[in-house]
Parts: sequence; structure tokens; C-alpha cells
Amino acid sequence: MNIKEFAATVEGRTWDILNDKAVEPTRQAIATTRGQQFEKTLIDWLQSHPAVASIEEQVFDENIDELSNIDIVLNLKNGKRVYVPCCRDLWIGTSQQDRLQCVWYKYKAGLFDTNEIIYLCLDPLSDILDWVPQKRNVRRKLTLQTWVKELADKSIIQNVDTFWDHLTTL
Repeated sequence: MNIKEFAATVEGRTWDILNDKAVEPTRQAIATTRGQQFEKTLIDWLQSHPAVASIEEQVFDENIDELSNIDIVLNLKNGKRVYVPCCRDLWIGTSQQDRLQCVWYKYKAGLFDTNEIIYLCLDPLSDILDWVPQKRNVRRKLTLQTWVKELADKSIIQNVDTFWDHLTTL
């Protein structure tokens, strides 16, 4: 499944749920529902992956993250565990940029040297990687772009279109 098909499935599932509500959904309700449907769509998709033995949801592992549950943990047939935090993006909005900064510092501290952690983004990485600098927020955007490029080159941040094949290399 390519990224556009995957995102369309997530959006379709999201709005199927939200359209059944009696009230207009808030921005937070939309984001929460989209995140839940991202995870559910990912699990459904990965059930047939030849390298995946089992899938766990909302796993707390303080060696990976001392504050939050990991959205999805894949137990591969070769015995490896792959931690998969899911997000729409890591570059739009202050809270997502803060999350990216945490990922960057974990990477610099070596956490990814001993653990298979892949931040899976719903939005295409090209949204930030192909961004052309403009006068407003240039320094911050260039920093974010640099981080995403290096993390993507190391397969720490991915989209679904690269994730499936990447799992077979672990």
C-alpha cells in the first residue's frame, strides 16, 4: 500500500466515525480519532507482513520512553522487537516540533543504536524535505529539515511506503 492509499484509508475511517457524532468535532477530536485510526489501519495492514510474528498496542517500556506508551510494538519472527510510535507529522506545530526535538536528542544519545525504533509518519516526509526556505521561520524550518533528513536517512523516521520493505531487512 502506498502512502496516499494508506492516508486515504485513515482519513476515511476517521470521518466515518466523526460523521456519526451529533456535534461538530473539535480539532482535538479529529486529531485523536485520526491517530487511533492510523494505529488501527497500521495493525490491519501489518497482520499479513511475512516478518511479523505478533503485534502489541500501547506498550510501556521505560527503556524506550519514560513517559509515554509506545503505540505499536512489532515482534518479528527473527526475535527482534520494533517499537513504532505513530504520528501524523513531526514538523508542523510546536508540540510536534518538540517531539521531533526529543527524537533528535534520543538519536544523538545513542538510544537507536541498541533498539529498533521507527517513528512512522502519516504525512509524506517530502512535505518537510522538499520545503523551500522563505523569510519566515527560516532558522527553525532549516533545523527541522536537517533533523528529518538525517533521521530518515537512518530509517528512524519513515512513511508506510518504505516501512514494509524495511521490516524485511531487520
